[in-house]
Parts: sequence; structure tokens; C-alpha cells
Amino acid sequence: MLRHCAGRSTAGQGFSRDTGRVSTRLVLGSSRGPRIVKGADVVEGPGWAAPTVTLAGEGTSAPLTASDFPLWLVRGTLAPGAALTWRLPHGDEIVYVASGEVEVIGRVCPPGGAIVVESGVEVTATARGEAKVLHYGPVDPTPPTAFGAPDPSGHGVHVVGPGGTYAQVDGSRDTRYFADSTCPTCRATLLRTGRSCRYESPAHSHSADEVIHVISGELAMGAYRLEVGDTLCIGKDVRYRFTSDGFAFLNYRADGSYQTIGRDDPPILEGGAVHGFTPVMDIR
Repeated sequence: MLRHCAGRSTAGQGFSRDTGRVSTRLVLGSSRGPRIVKGADVVEGPGWAAPTVTLAGEGTSAPLTASDFPLWLVRGTLAPGAALTWRLPHGDEIVYVASGEVEVIGRVCPPGGAIVVESGVEVTATARGEAKVLHYGPVDPTPPTAFGAPDPSGHGVHVVGPGGTYAQVDGSRDTRYFADSTCPTCRATLLRTGRSCRYESPAHSHSADEVIHVISGELAMGAYRLEVGDTLCIGKDVRYRFTSDGFAFLNYRADGSYQTIGRDDPPILEGGAVHGFTPVMDIR
């Protein structure tokens, strides 16, 4: 069942992530079917809605994921000089910079880049001018172990530019990883993928929970249409498909993942390196 979380929501006092209206059944395969949060229905309020950081300075934010989902996404705007400080405990978190610039540990993340804050790291990120960001994280701060636990020491921060770490760009496709769960000290994945032409995805599933956020174009899932700013929460092993005349979205997972297309097909390990993508390593 595809559930639609709509309504007017503000954030900043506590961490409420759901607006809770249920739509018609559009995607079959699991009672934990995908849920949509419509970005246009969510209003940013003062403060920062993520549970693992404190905000110094002015900023507004709003949650874009359902409250009972294992992953969360916060959309926010930081005023010039505003800073986010991570406090313990927290898992691997990723901040995608949609516009403006954000500085962390002396490095600057430009628009279209991402900051990976590994679990257990206390650090501060500061906006250089106004910055609009998407902040991802897991509800459970415990590092995942499905693909082996990350090294317990040496955790830090990665700043990845718009080029990503691995990329596949051919014809109408542009896919770039900012993290692909292969780092020795973190397990998160964030990728940006898109097509500039008509595309029909096969019905498929992933072995990890995922949060998809549309950044350009539209996706159609049955009778429902996801537009720019909308977020799709999909539980692990839930089969889904979509069609589009052109799109780009971000996809966040807290751990490595296998993709299964045909129900009887063997699972395919996902990631930039294992898929043979081109190493870009736009590390700042």
C-alpha cells in the first residue's frame, strides 16, 4: 500500500516526522508499502528538526519522512553563519548541499556536494552565506553490521564535491555516488541518479530501507505522481517500479544493499565500485 503523508507540518520543537494521511493502494508487494511525503505540504519552522544536532544562529527546517520509518530526512535553510553541531550518539549522517556553501573541518562543500559525518563524530558545520540543505540519518545510531561492522576507530568527516566518488554518465543517464557503503569507517550510501529521457524502471526491491527525494522532473507510480521536493520512504525488500519522462533524485540508505529485479533472480550487490563505475573521487 502506498501511503501519502500530507498536511501542514512545522518543526523545531521536538522531532515530529509524520503527517499521516493514507492514500489508495498503488504499489503492491508488502503491507509496509512506500509512503510519500509531499514537499509542498511541509512548512519549515524555526530550529532544526534532526534529533542529533544543535543549531547555533538562525535556521528553519522540517521533517520529510514518516515518524515510524527507520531513516529520517530533514529539509532546512541555514542563515549566513548558522552552524550545526553533532552531539553523541549518532549514526552515519549525510548533508547534501542543495544551494549555497557549508564549511566543515576547514573544507567547503559546494552546491551539489555532500558532507558525510561518520558515526560518533562530534563536529560543527557552518553555512557560508545562506545554504539550503537536505540532512539524512538513521533513527538507530548503532552502526549496521549486515555487511560487517565498520572499523570502530578513525571515524571522521568526508566532503565530496558534485562529481561524487564514482559515476556512470552515458547518453541520457547520470548516476553519481557520494558514499557507497564501502568506506572502512562508515556504511551509509547516498547517490544521485537521473535520466533525461523517457524511462521505465523494472519492478525491483532493495535489501535496505531507502529514502528517495526528487530534485528534478517527476516520477509516476501507478496513479500517483511525485514532483520536485517530494520524498518517498521505501522499506527493505518492498518491490516497486516507476516511470518518468525525465528525472533526478537522491537516494539514501544507512547500509549496503542488494538489488533484486526478477523474483527468481540472484540479488545484485550495489555500489559504485562493485558496478564498475568510473572513479571520480571529487574529495574536497
